[in-house]
Amino acid sequence: MDAVQAVNQVHADLAGFVFAKSRRQVSIDQARHLRQSLDGQIPTVGVFIEPDLELIQQLADQHIINIVQIHGEQNQSTINSIHEMHLKVTQVLHPGQTLLTEPDYVMYDGINPGSGHQIDWDNIAQVRQPFFLAGGLDPANVENAINQVHPDFVDVSSGVETDGHKDPAKIIEFTRRAHYARNEARNK
Repeated sequence: MDAVQAVNQVHADLAGFVFAKSRRQVSIDQARHLRQSLDGQIPTVGVFIEPDLELIQQLADQHIINIVQIHGEQNQSTINSIHEMHLKVTQVLHPGQTLLTEPDYVMYDGINPGSGHQIDWDNIAQVRQPFFLAGGLDPANVENAINQVHPDFVDVSSGVETDGHKDPAKIIEFTRRAHYARNEARNK
């Protein structure tokens, strides 16, 4: 079973495609193929360091992404341009950093995203937007993270990899644990 089948099986809340330069970077063609294999009910996120608005427009026009995740400098003009494409925006912050823009969502992540290093959960500021918790999450700690920090969403990358590749069993375990913890928190 490949990673997309695992995401479909557990019906993850979102699926991400990395367009930032990294070992996880995908091309438009790869993202299109992945989107076609993914359950149409699962929204997709395009991950960027410094957003390329032309590329984002292509991805929007082809219905490959629904949300743009921005790492790097906060820029309201860029967020406004992305909103004009009818896409939502997630602004990534590091714990202790102040939000200077008006995105749809906020994500707290480490300085080196995808590194697997856990961030300081105690240094996360409250924001009015729904927020994601990222940074070193994996199947072993996701329930504790949800119970302690109470994010609206959790984000994972290296925490569901084995030897640098997405591991379907870890994707399933992570998502099941995250859904369980979220449902338990809602029932309290």
